[in-house]
Formats: sequence, C-alpha cells, structure tokens
Amino acid sequence: MSHHLDRSPHPLTTAKVAAQQLLTELPAVSQTTDAHTLFFDAPAQEFTQALPLGNGRLGAMCYGGVGGGRITLNDSTAWSGGPGSEAANTRGLKDGPATIARAREAVAADLFAVAETELGKVATAHTQSYLPFAELVFELDFGSGAQTAQTAQQYRRTLDLRSALHEHSYTVAGRSITEQVYVSPAHQVMVVELRVMGEPLPKVTAALASQLRITAATSDPGAATLDLQLPTNAVPDYANPPTGVEYDQPGRESLRGAVVAHWQHDGTELSGGKDQHDAGTLAAAGVSRLRLVLATATNFVGSHLPLDPHVGAPLDHATDLVEAASALSSAELFQAHSSNHQELYERTELDLGSPTGDLEQPTDVRIRETPADPALAALLFNYGRYLLISSSRPGTLASTLQGIWNESMQPPWSSNFTININTQMNYWAAESANLAECHEPLFDLLESLSQKGRHTARTVYGLDGWVAHHNTDAWAFTSPVAGDASWGFWPMGGAWLATHLAEHVRHGGSEQFAAERAWPIIKGASEFALGWLVPQADGTLGTSPSTSPENHFQTEDGTIAAAGQSSTADLTIIARLFRAALELAPVGEPLTPQLEAALGRLPQIPVAPDGTISEWAQSYDQPEPTHRHVSHLYFAYPGETELTPDLAQAVARTLDARGDDSTGWSLAWKLALRARLKDTAAVERLLALVFRTAGEQHSPHAGGLYPNMFAAHPPFQIDGNFGFVAGVVECLVQSHTGHIELLPAVPALWPEGSVRGLVVRPGIVLDLSWSTETGAPTLLSARLRAKSKATAGPASVSWGELSAAVHVSDEGWTELFPADFSS
Repeated sequence: MSHHLDRSPHPLTTAKVAAQQLLTELPAVSQTTDAHTLFFDAPAQEFTQALPLGNGRLGAMCYGGVGGGRITLNDSTAWSGGPGSEAANTRGLKDGPATIARAREAVAADLFAVAETELGKVATAHTQSYLPFAELVFELDFGSGAQTAQTAQQYRRTLDLRSALHEHSYTVAGRSITEQVYVSPAHQVMVVELRVMGEPLPKVTAALASQLRITAATSDPGAATLDLQLPTNAVPDYANPPTGVEYDQPGRESLRGAVVAHWQHDGTELSGGKDQHDAGTLAAAGVSRLRLVLATATNFVGSHLPLDPHVGAPLDHATDLVEAASALSSAELFQAHSSNHQELYERTELDLGSPTGDLEQPTDVRIRETPADPALAALLFNYGRYLLISSSRPGTLASTLQGIWNESMQPPWSSNFTININTQMNYWAAESANLAECHEPLFDLLESLSQKGRHTARTVYGLDGWVAHHNTDAWAFTSPVAGDASWGFWPMGGAWLATHLAEHVRHGGSEQFAAERAWPIIKGASEFALGWLVPQADGTLGTSPSTSPENHFQTEDGTIAAAGQSSTADLTIIARLFRAALELAPVGEPLTPQLEAALGRLPQIPVAPDGTISEWAQSYDQPEPTHRHVSHLYFAYPGETELTPDLAQAVARTLDARGDDSTGWSLAWKLALRARLKDTAAVERLLALVFRTAGEQHSPHAGGLYPNMFAAHPPFQIDGNFGFVAGVVECLVQSHTGHIELLPAVPALWPEGSVRGLVVRPGIVLDLSWSTETGAPTLLSARLRAKSKATAGPASVSWGELSAAVHVSDEGWTELFPADFSS
C-alpha cells in the first residue's frame, strides 16, 4: 500500500513564501575548539571518521562532503528476528537439568572436556543482530564546469557536544555552503538545514537508500519514503554454520520499517520518482535555503511483546512525526531540540585546565601529536556523556556494543548486548555522571530478561528465579549461546546486570523504584543464585560448572579448559547481588534468612601462591596470562569491597601480571581498578594507551581511539568510551565504602581542574576544584547538595589523610575548603 503525506492545507505543501517563513536563520556555531567540540578539516571517508548524532532511538553518522554528503541512519529497534526467535532455536532442549548435573559430575572428576561437551548440549544458536537502517545522500550541483572537491576552501566539519549539532561548511564555485544536522529528542526526527550564500544551486537531490530489503519506495513533490523488511535471522560472521542474513524463513517473523523524508526550500521542485531508479529521491532547482525532516519507525512494540500486526504502522508513525515537525519553524525545532539535550548534558562538566596542545588542529591530529593534553581527556569525558545521552533515553532500547551506530549487516559480535562486561560498562557512569534517566533503558531490558529468563532457569537448570547468560538482544534472549564454553556458558549475566538497579537506589533512586522495580528483579536473580550454589567439602558454597568470562585455565597435565569450579567472578557477583537484595528486601521477606545464610557461607576471595587473585577456586596456570578480561577483580571494581592492604596488594599484583595493554574497554576497566587502588602512576600509563591512535599498533587487541574518538576494541566498541567516563570519576571521587573520598587518584597529567555535577552515594551532587602545584592534588574547594530530602543528612568526607563531617541539605549547597578538614 502506498502511503502519501496529507495534501490538505498543511505547512508541508504551502507555497514558497510560506516555506521561506519556516526556514529561519541557522543557529550560530562557535568557530573555536574547546572541550565540547570535535573538529576536522576534511570530510569523513569511513565510519570511524564520521560523527555521531542520536536521540536514543534514531541514530545518524554524518560524513560531510563537498558537493553533497552522506548520512547513515540507525533505528534502535531495527533488529533481525522477532519475539519468537529464541524459542525457535531452543525447541530441541529436553533434559537441561540432567545435562547440567552430568557436567557438574564431570568437573568434580576433572573431566573438563566431558563437562564442556555436556554444556554444549544446552547451548542454542546466537542472538539476533542490530542492523543498519537506511542512509540519506545529498548531491549539490554547482553548475556546468564547476570544480568542487579540487577547489573547495575553508572546509570545516564539527560536532558541538553542547548543542548536539553537526555542521560542515566550505566555499566553492563562488558560494559559501553550510549544512547543519541534528537529531531531535523533542520531536523524534532528524533535521538537515542547508544554506547557500551566493548564487542559488542549479540542482539539489536527496536520495534514500537501505541495505535492508526495500518493499516499496515513493517520491512525491517534497516527500520521499521507503518501506523496509528486516531479516528473520542474522548471525555473526563467525557463526557455524555461516548462514549469514536470512529473509522469509518459514514460521519466523521479522520487523517492518519505514523512512519518511520531507523537505522545504526556496527553489523549484523537480519531478521525481517516475522512473524506478528515482524512487525515494527528491530533487529541486534554484535552492539557497533548504530544510529536510526525516523520521524512521518499525513495528517493534517491546522486547517480550508481539509485533504490531498493522503492516502500515511504521509508515504511518514516521509520517506523523515528520508532519508535526515540518509544521514548525527552524528556530522552534532547534530550540526544542537543544533545550531537551542540554537539560541532560549541562548537568555535569569536566575542565582540566589550559590545553597543552594546539586547539587549531583537527581532533585526530591532536590525538596523534599531543595525546597527553589534559584538554583531550576532558573532551573524551564530555564526549562519553554525550554518547550516552544520544544512545540511551527513557523509552528507547539500551545502548548496544556500538551504541546506536552500526553500518554492517553482520556487525562485530552482532552489535548486541554482551552482558559479561560490555553492556554493564556502558552504564557504569550513568549514575555518577548525573545521567540517571539514561539508565532507564537498561532497567527496561532487565524487566524483560527477568520475565523470559524464568523459562530458561526452569528448562536449562530446573531452578526458580530467572537467569541470563553471555548475550542478549532486543528480544530479551536469555539462553546459553553456541560456541566455546568460556563465553557460551555463563549464567551470571543477569545477576551482574541486576546490581545496576541497586546502584540507582544507592545514588538517590526513590523508595518507590526500590520497592516496585528493583526488588522484584533482584529477588528473582537471587532465587536463581541460591539454587545454583552447591555445598563444597569444606562447608562453603560454590558454583559448578563455572566459567570466568572468555578465559581458560591450564591443568598440570596441560589440559586447557574453561569450565571448572567456583570462579571468583561467580562468587563475588553473587555476594554483591545478595548484599543488594538484603538492602532492598522488605521487612519480613521469607528469602532474607536464606540470603543471610548463603552470604555467610561464601568463601573468602582466593589468593594464589604467587600473590595474585586466583580466577578459580583452585589455582591453575594461565594459558593466556595477559587476557583482556579481569573478571576475577569484579569485587574491586565495579564491586564495592573495601580493600584491605593485603587484598589491595593482591589486586595490584594481578593487574601487573595481566599487563596494562589490552582492548579499549579493558583499558577503561583497568583505569577504574587502578583508581580504586589510588595508583596514579598506573593511571598515567593507562591514559597514554587510551589516547593512542587506533590501528597503529601491531596487536589485534590493542585499544585506542579512532579519528572520531570512538573507542577501539578494535574494532569499534562504545563501551570503552563509557568506561573511560567511569574511570575518570573514580580518579576524582569515590563513595563505595560509605564515605566520600575526594581526589583519590588524580594523575599529575591533570595539574589543575574542576568538575561540577557528579553524583556520589547516597545521592549527593558534588562540585570540586583542585590544583597540584605542590605535588599532591590540593583541594581548592568542594560543595555538596542532596538530590532529595531522602538523601539529605550527615556525610563523612575525606581528602587524603584529612576528613570532615558535614550536614548535606537538599535546599542549598554545603561548601568545603581545605581549612574545614582535620586529621
């Protein structure tokens, strides 16, 4: 069915003079570079040079260009498969609990290969994949004989983090061209504004395209649409068998989608869409001012809900969004967008003082030539917050391995939710960086997992509660996945994720949230963990079979295996989950005595003979001693274990043995861990690795930054960006042990600075400033304010060996200066 925009008297189809009234002046963009601006002097040639925009649902990667430009589009609901995808892959599982029992017996007999063969029987296929949605390509005709790319001058491409605005501008053929793009959270559309100073352009075209199956494309005067079908299945490129991207599988459903674009301009509309190759294309002549409004939609309803059965629903919804936005002036649209964005972005800001590099250089050049510039660290911190705001908003899906930006039909690791570290790291700084609202999509995903995971707990394990493993997707996949047991079998994903609910409460979340959202999910995860724990010969409790995410051990006879007994990650995650459950359990909860008893029977954190933390209950050799995962240090970070001197030394030795260098997200984890240890020398070493240019190292697991400051695994994974923000927060303030510790791990690379708007436990907003002129960080001032009356009250604050007892109010700031502290 062809859907046409409403042609009744409406701003979409008014005369040229009305369009000119709507096309008001562009917002001014600063031509100076600071800690809130990414700047480049050339168009992007590849994905990791393009610049990201997003409103949590609609994502755009802007490439810029001379004589046009390309914008790739994502929709956070655009996934392969459907709500029944997991069920279709698990119908053959009949004796899960018995299979697990056989695997446990094999582990007890040190028959690790046998155990892993058994575990493979409860594994299913892979999760579904997050997919690219569409792209928009502009072409500008400067007239016959005009040279474009060869003669363009003063090219500038920027991303302004404060206003979430991409701009590229240049002069060519006697004209000054400016294009601005933003993705509005207020109106759920992307807006492209084009202005030409000089002679109007003879012709402008805008074409929609997609890697997905296009079922219909239309071009009407001023409007273009695409109807899309998504695959029923898309497996990662390493899957066996390599089935790739599949459509129309019998008995399987898939999403439908739509893209709608409408433009207004001061030129003359040219006919388009009459020929098949023109469908989805707009064309106009004599253009000096142009605005294009674009929306995407799918028939996704919820992670565990049926798809919207109405075939035209995506096109109808996208059209409604475009019509509503197109009725407003450019000034009204941008004001609503920027106000909405800045309400979140302006809450927090990091300033690390005067730059040591050249701000006139493009961002990628600065990273390559002056990577230790503190202004770059401030920029990466602010950028991380920007990316979370842009990729995770209330009502959207959670941020994937690539946020909401993906260009591939078979993206790395399916661009899914990898929940053995990566998804969690995406949200480590959500609370402390004052973006609690951005945490909500993860809580929504948890609710879906806690429902679907009950079936998995029963069928695979025969246990109560709910469980999730290594991966999940938009459909709340919870089963073990096919592949090596080191990552395919890991029933702690849900338990780890559930602690994020407790962190929200600890940072000032409401009592209602604690009782109605956090407790039911944490209770269910705890019920599973209680059933999963098994008594050990020494009277303690353990887990078996037990893996430590993606790692292996080596026995004395040379056997390399992944499934052993009682990994440290398992037991410390369960301990933290139980402590969270005891904090939130209502009075008289029957589960409380069981939680208390089990918590008391968990063993101490094991230290190996070499003084490092042992990854399993038994100390084995490590076939990969520099492995990227440090899951056995979970208790130190993001856990809140107060480190005794001996335990801190064991953590440090473990990190030393692992080595500094690793993937981008592993560098971020180690940064946070070293900050917890107050090891500023190691923090500085890690910062040097974070700020190297990606791709210039020989190791395939060497992280760094791409030109657009995306973090490299490699390839691109956004968790490194988010983890960096969390690591910086830990350098500036820590509150996990019940008191607020200021400036615990500020490196000498940051000799002066200030931060405002951080949130510390139990829900206190913090501003502080410092200098290091005397060697150690010197506090200049700090101030605290409670987020609510519930978090107001006495607080213990320390700085170095000094401390202060203060009362924090929600009605005003409590200020602290060095003279207020005493030994």
